Amino acid sequence: MEIWSNESIVAREQNLVFAALVDRRYEKGLTFGDTIHLPSVGNLTAQSKAKSTNAALVYETITEANTDISIATWEYSGIAVESIVKVQNNRDQLRLYASKMGYALDLAVDDVLAGLVDDFAANTGGTLAISLTYDDVLTAIQQLDDANAPDDQRVIVVSPAQLADWMKLDVFIRSDYTQVHGGVGKPAGAHYTRSWLGIPVYKSTNVEGSNAGGHDNGMLHREALALVMQMKPTSHSMYDIDYLVDKVVIEQLYGTKEVRDDHGAWMKGL
Repeated sequence: MEIWSNESIVAREQNLVFAALVDRRYEKGLTFGDTIHLPSVGNLTAQSKAKSTNAALVYETITEANTDISIATWEYSGIAVESIVKVQNNRDQLRLYASKMGYALDLAVDDVLAGLVDDFAANTGGTLAISLTYDDVLTAIQQLDDANAPDDQRVIVVSPAQLADWMKLDVFIRSDYTQVHGGVGKPAGAHYTRSWLGIPVYKSTNVEGSNAGGHDNGMLHREALALVMQMKPTSHSMYDIDYLVDKVVIEQLYGTKEVRDDHGAWMKGL
């Protein structure tokens, strides 16, 4: 006689961090339209100009370029449960899979954002499948400093393999380096590990790459990447009498963009 347990082996979920670490400001007031135009404001070529006697002033003409964020990614996750399953099963399938549908959509967004890290063409460092060194981290910090990226709202996102190797470094783990780590406190959100050189370090199994080939770890200021969620995950349900099934679908609509290339660093490593 076969017996089905009331318990289940639920698939483990990846550590998703990127959506909480990127710029979400452009969602405000977005009620319609499929493109957001971000105007630029550049610096003037000189802080002051010497005035010559009886000479006209020289005015600067600035031609700015827009950065566009296309809101075109429309995704869904759905499940259908037949009536016979509801009657004969010893568990509520819809309830069990409701959170999995939400996770599937969260993972899709995280995948897109994680895939933008290796697009930071202005700043790269390290070597794939070789651990990032202390000097590599300092180089990434300098690259963001050279771009005048603000010191706050910077983060480092690394794979578990890279984090495990950093745990061998005294400068990363020892309490006597507290002043070097910086006192940023523990930021909100899961998967935060510690602060290093004043920058919060997050661990994610969804960093692009593999343990064999290396990962696309990254350091980024919040404004480097933008996420615009025009339609947050929205659920719909119905009973289909043609198929005698309960159907549940969750949909979302969003766009992503690398806004400031020099505010991120692609840190190739483990």
